[in-house]
Amino acid sequence: MFESLVNFLKTNIDALDGQEIQIPNEFKEHHNKDSKYIIKNWLFESPHYRKWRITKLDGGEKLQVFNTVAYPNFDSELPILGADILWFGTSQKLLAILDYQPLIQEREYLQKYCSSLEFIKKKYSAFDNNKMKNIYDSKKYFSPWVIICRGDKLNLDRDLNNIFYLFVSDYLKINQLNKVNQFLNTEQIEINQIQYDKYSVEKDPADKLFKTFFGDKWTKKFINNFLFSLNSEPIK
Repeated sequence: MFESLVNFLKTNIDALDGQEIQIPNEFKEHHNKDSKYIIKNWLFESPHYRKWRITKLDGGEKLQVFNTVAYPNFDSELPILGADILWFGTSQKLLAILDYQPLIQEREYLQKYCSSLEFIKKKYSAFDNNKMKNIYDSKKYFSPWVIICRGDKLNLDRDLNNIFYLFVSDYLKINQLNKVNQFLNTEQIEINQIQYDKYSVEKDPADKLFKTFFGDKWTKKFINNFLFSLNSEPIK
């Protein structure tokens, strides 16, 4: 499942002159002890993105997970693109969170870089679940228009691909239209991206999921060396 999302990202990254970066085999593909859960990862960089990673977890009929995060270069104040999509096969439930994760919470910054998400939410009403907003810290790395869906198989089959394609395409357009920084300099951008990784290591719920399937030791290496690799960097 979610192969279409992986392929769509790879096509767009290729169009950005992106290059796949080789990662350790233990991150490229990793199985739990009985191979009921298999995780695959890809890492890319391009002239405008210092890191674009993709993760797909295959748990058979029970669980399917897709995650992607795109970090712009330190010379771009653009938000960090983040998407988490989970399909729980047993209960036939879809959980999707998509956002242009802002580096700062200044109103003008949010309006300039994140407000197009509001249009997507209006177009796909099932992906406008305000009831779940209280689980996110709105004062940190989430926009006021974070897209949240707690849906079903109809949303998975009918809406998910279309909304994801629009979500990524709009983000890339924002990059094309905004080449000059208005709010942050290079040093501030780097600091905020480091802080984003540190915040994510502390708050990301995937930590518990990966520990359950793959154990503490592998999960710790995976989080610090692949998912949020700036976590160990000092704040300047």
